[in-house]
Amino acid sequence: MTCYNLTLHFQRHDVDIQAVIFDLDNTLYDENMLVSAVCETFSQRYNLPLESVGYILEESFRLHSKDIFGDWLKKIDFYTPQRQEELFLLYRSVPAPLQLYDDALDFLSFVQDKGMKIGILTNGNIQAQQHKVNLLKLQRYTTAIEYARANGLEYEKPHIDAFKRILHRLSAQAEHCIFIGDNPLTDIAGANNAKIFSIWLQRGYARHIPCDNATMCITDFNKLRSLWQ
Repeated sequence: MTCYNLTLHFQRHDVDIQAVIFDLDNTLYDENMLVSAVCETFSQRYNLPLESVGYILEESFRLHSKDIFGDWLKKIDFYTPQRQEELFLLYRSVPAPLQLYDDALDFLSFVQDKGMKIGILTNGNIQAQQHKVNLLKLQRYTTAIEYARANGLEYEKPHIDAFKRILHRLSAQAEHCIFIGDNPLTDIAGANNAKIFSIWLQRGYARHIPCDNATMCITDFNKLRSLWQ
């Protein structure tokens, strides 16, 4: 993995930033907060041991699972298609007390105060992602929120269509935007494909995915904020 010197690399590009675009899950908040609430609610319904929720929160589990609820149910030997669907319904509706990461909240306020536009581009089930946005009250910060799956599953990040749509809604040009996300395979690859300055936030389980093509790497938003001081 190549992570460039943060300050020098940014200055070398001399980017005139008009809009900052964010990924949602594990970039602005910890998705495990919602996953945990979903599985705990489900476990209480069926008198399952709450200790079993720990499996789905493990980073190695998330890294290797393409179907976290189905795989979790199989792990605890409780799988049926109906129970899996019940978990998905909870994921789209459970009133979990979600909170933005402290540094993300500070950075959103900072970008807003600077007069830059703020966008969110997120993959996933649209109803579930809207539920998260509402729980986090992100509308107060954003100029535009784009749900990548709106044009179909095949157009989710890293497909360039999703990035073109958020740029259009922000009335911004790619060369005057930065994109911040935690997943190299979707966020960084997609931003690079769209010619947007890509910033890999090394946070959550996706920090273990190899990445050598981000324009910049950071471990928290405070480092990025310091560039505008």
